[in-house]
Amino acid sequence: MVDLLITSRAKQILEIICNTLDSITVKKISERLGVSTRTVLREMPTVEKWLKDNGFELVKKPRIGIKLIAALEDRERLKRLLDRELIEKTFTPEERQSLIISELLERKEPTKLFYFSSILKVSEGTISHDLDKVENWIKKYKLDLVRRPGLGVYLKGNEEAFRKAMINLLYENLDENQMLNIIRQNLTAITQTQQSIEISTKNRLINLIDKEIIKEIEMVIQAAEGDLEYNLTDSSYTGLIVHLALAIQRIKNNEKITMKDDMLKELIHSDEYEIAEKIANQISKSLGVDIPKDEIGYITMHLKGSKMRNGVYKSDFKDIDEFIIDNFELTKLVNQMIKIAENESGYSLKHNENLLVGLVSHLRPAIDRLKMNLDIRNPLLLKIKEIYPEIFEISKKCAQVINKRFNVEMPETEIGFIAMHIGAAIEKKRQLGSMANRIYNVVVACTSGIGTSKLLATRLKKEFKNLHIVDTVSTVQIKEKWLKENKIDLIISTVYVDEAPVPIVNVNPLLLEDDIEKIGSILEKLDAHIENTVKINYKLDCNLKERASALRDYGEGVFEILEGFFFEENLNVDNIDELIDHISNSVGTNIEDINSINNDLKAREKDGSTILSGKEFTLLHCRTKGVNTLRLGLIRLSNENPISCSNNNGEKEKIKTALIMMTPFDKNRRHLETISEISRCIIDEPRFVDILALGTSEDIYNEVNRILNRFLNSKINMI
Repeated sequence: MVDLLITSRAKQILEIICNTLDSITVKKISERLGVSTRTVLREMPTVEKWLKDNGFELVKKPRIGIKLIAALEDRERLKRLLDRELIEKTFTPEERQSLIISELLERKEPTKLFYFSSILKVSEGTISHDLDKVENWIKKYKLDLVRRPGLGVYLKGNEEAFRKAMINLLYENLDENQMLNIIRQNLTAITQTQQSIEISTKNRLINLIDKEIIKEIEMVIQAAEGDLEYNLTDSSYTGLIVHLALAIQRIKNNEKITMKDDMLKELIHSDEYEIAEKIANQISKSLGVDIPKDEIGYITMHLKGSKMRNGVYKSDFKDIDEFIIDNFELTKLVNQMIKIAENESGYSLKHNENLLVGLVSHLRPAIDRLKMNLDIRNPLLLKIKEIYPEIFEISKKCAQVINKRFNVEMPETEIGFIAMHIGAAIEKKRQLGSMANRIYNVVVACTSGIGTSKLLATRLKKEFKNLHIVDTVSTVQIKEKWLKENKIDLIISTVYVDEAPVPIVNVNPLLLEDDIEKIGSILEKLDAHIENTVKINYKLDCNLKERASALRDYGEGVFEILEGFFFEENLNVDNIDELIDHISNSVGTNIEDINSINNDLKAREKDGSTILSGKEFTLLHCRTKGVNTLRLGLIRLSNENPISCSNNNGEKEKIKTALIMMTPFDKNRRHLETISEISRCIIDEPRFVDILALGTSEDIYNEVNRILNRFLNSKINMI
């Protein structure tokens, strides 16, 4: 056999001829390949020579076509020869353009068109046309393509733009698995034997990264993960290593990056900067490369914008209520997003804790990525838009909440991630349709049991197909025994009902739009209640002691909060530290307790203030050895002397009202759940916040009493 390098198209033509027993026309071959007859005719001399050199005969007959003269065993031999045949590499226009970009990003000096035409085996005219496409691509990264006749072509721009372009070029041509293969030195997964030409597209692009240093970097990152509050996802892990490998290579080539002073100063004060500094120092020792502060700043940005494996931080509280307190402002924004998703989709999502926690956990680093203008990649974006177009459009509307609050523009890649969270919640709703459509036994009540209650019952039947109205009664007829006997799930009343063993919702007799929404929300809670009751009863029905213990803990929590409630107004302090000093001295009973409260509240504030934006309201909370019972209190500052605090966005806000929540370390989950009900109401009930800001001491105590009474009743009913 004679070794003759052939093109991939010539090989395709040979395969068609080999598999065709009769004659075949050039036109038929061109149709099968999806090319012109002219293209096939151009390859035919190569095809004929290859067949002749390997001992095969091709017969050509005008108007009939071409035919291979060969027995079946000879055709099998031909197939085996083709399988071993070396193919001359030909590049698609897209591959050529990627390779040209890669060369230009690496080279400092101008490169002549002849260089590109020789390695890519096309004319200089074709290269010139490719450069037009290249120019459009690099403009996205604020780079300029300079063309100098006789001198060549080169790129001009700042170092940040060069690096961003390099990383994006890699990600456009290599998927996440291939990037991980590079990191793990498993290059066989993407390389090919190339005897005909020195480079292939992926091989050449890989050379943007110094593969020799990746092993060292990976070891440093693995060690650093122990210092982080969370584990990196594969995509964040890969992105950080690629960034570092690229940065070190550029530093070695004396291409250093700079960062704005104000941004660097802000990053230096973050927890991630300390970890980034450790990473930089270790890499410097291992590789003998001096990494300046600006580079450490960019490593910090990557850490702050990193996504978390399993969606939650190690330091996040396991209890949902504590999680909400710790992510107060973001939880409020996510609740707004969920409200939009509910209105747009028609599904009730408000009480879906997985959705709430998932979105809050995802958006924490996502907002950092947006504010720092980091690139966000979502390999599933096209599929999400294709399969779930409606959910994607809903997520776009939800994203406006974040855009408006942080003055950013969320890209489609990030909206795609939000769509995944919302889509999962909606899909679960669809799957649980049987529960959502269960029939609820309700009683309609008013002062007399006639007139308005009958009117309301008629409206309810029209709006809710899943309500069974057992009776319409006056409020004085509502008795616990009767409610239990008739298995009543809900009381819908036109007047205030003091309390009952089942949930109560007060509505207008005409059943206005807000009332319909309120009832829908209550029914959603009932679904959650039923699901939880099944779980709890399975454990508790056979264990009276455990049930009694649960009731004792909830009751004890309510008692401690009400017993230890404190209120103060017109307090004059100049800053948050002075406010904390005052609280510590007021609540602590000895110097040790005072110091504990002071230190723990200030330590919690160091992690970020919990501010209700636009309400001049802050929540001060902590676990501390300085108290031995649950403590709740409210302090109003002097109107003439409000203090100033930084919100999560780094902006200063005026504070006039502070709610204080403190728990001892030895309290159990049920105690924490009890006091956390207060923080839930800050987010869910705007009226409560207004009472805290403007009400009297008695108003506030009564409102806390109402909230805890409702909470305790719900637990009694559940257990």
